[in-house]
Amino acid sequence: MVALDQVQAGLWRRILHLAWPAILEMVLHMMVGIVDTAMVGRLGAEELAAVGLGSRILFSTIFTFAALGTGGAALVARSIGAKDPEGANRIAAQALVLGLLAGGIVALAGFYLANYIFTWVRVEPQVAIMGRKYLRITMLAGVFMLPLFIANAVLRGAGNTRAPLVVALIANGVNIIGDYLLIFGLAGFPALGVAGAAVATALSQVLGCFLTLGILLRGNVDLHLRPHNFFCYDREIMRRILRLSIPAVLEESVLTISSLIFIFMVTSLGTVAFAAHQVANSVESLSFMPGHGFAIATATIVGQKLGGQSPAEANDGGQQGTLMALMAMGAMGLLFFTFPRQLVYLFAPGEAQVISLGARAIRIGALEQPCIAATMVLSGALRGAGETRYPLYVTLLGNWLVRMPLTYLVIYVWRLSLGAVWIVTVLDWLFRGSLLYRYYRRGKWLTVKA
Repeated sequence: MVALDQVQAGLWRRILHLAWPAILEMVLHMMVGIVDTAMVGRLGAEELAAVGLGSRILFSTIFTFAALGTGGAALVARSIGAKDPEGANRIAAQALVLGLLAGGIVALAGFYLANYIFTWVRVEPQVAIMGRKYLRITMLAGVFMLPLFIANAVLRGAGNTRAPLVVALIANGVNIIGDYLLIFGLAGFPALGVAGAAVATALSQVLGCFLTLGILLRGNVDLHLRPHNFFCYDREIMRRILRLSIPAVLEESVLTISSLIFIFMVTSLGTVAFAAHQVANSVESLSFMPGHGFAIATATIVGQKLGGQSPAEANDGGQQGTLMALMAMGAMGLLFFTFPRQLVYLFAPGEAQVISLGARAIRIGALEQPCIAATMVLSGALRGAGETRYPLYVTLLGNWLVRMPLTYLVIYVWRLSLGAVWIVTVLDWLFRGSLLYRYYRRGKWLTVKA
């Protein structure tokens, strides 16, 4: 019993060791987004709308294709677990080459499609002009952004979650300073406004990419790439990476498309209800940070244990990671349920109707925290094992069998309030979490060939 407790305690320490840098990294990205919005907001509503829409399009696109790193991370974790550092280096290099190729395609396509995108979106002409400029500049940085995200993924697969945190700290600091100098034209720099925000974002991502590549080339305990690794095309490794990554890319695409449709439907409830929904989403997003961190940690541990031919330990890692996420997000849910008005007030002070509706929504959202925790971490565990198809199926079913049709009925047929929409999201997360839990308990994912 004592030995078992010691093993479990060691596993918890390992999960926390991997999770906390990922959690802090997400906090950092959120704070930078808040600072960016505050700076651009000083220019006016049109500038704020242009940057908000442009950044939404940019990062939705980048995050979708950054899922190409899922396969690389899973395979690197397996190689590390199998004590095969050279194999891990080859896989990491092939994943980065794939990211560079995909980044080039995304950058060129985004640059040339920016004009058409802002023609399709119904916004004021001035917003379209500035948004188009922002998107064209930032999309060109996609050549570096995708390799950056994929390099971070393979580092995490190797068990290094601190390096991405340090790089994010430096790059995001440069972004904030660049915003301050280039948006307002200080210290002799030109006042570029929205274009300045775009240039600062692009430069910070380029810097982040080179810093991360430098870490990989310099080498750490497990990964040490050499220049020749990038020029040795390995068809079999590339095929394995794509086989695991394409379902993850499709899953991100489903999430992006369904999210846009969902938001479009919620806008039909009116301006106040939509504002309350956005504020409640901002509050709830605070709870996603620990879930994200524990999902990354669990994926790494599961992949490494399976690579080391220890399926029982991989299974235990998934269970313990899920339990830790349930505790953390359950505590956040209790906070949401107990102090909803106070939390919403932080984002919308003085807006009585928004506070009332938003507080009701976030109190309902408190009920879904355990389901979100289970969904995030169990999905991470499956991806770490190389089972990327089942999370895709669950996302498809949850969105198109539960969330979309029920939201349509609630808004357009039954004409219910925002609270009913949030009840739908609770049902969606409960449905997804239940499917993933049942599949995880069956254990077939432990024998998936990566």
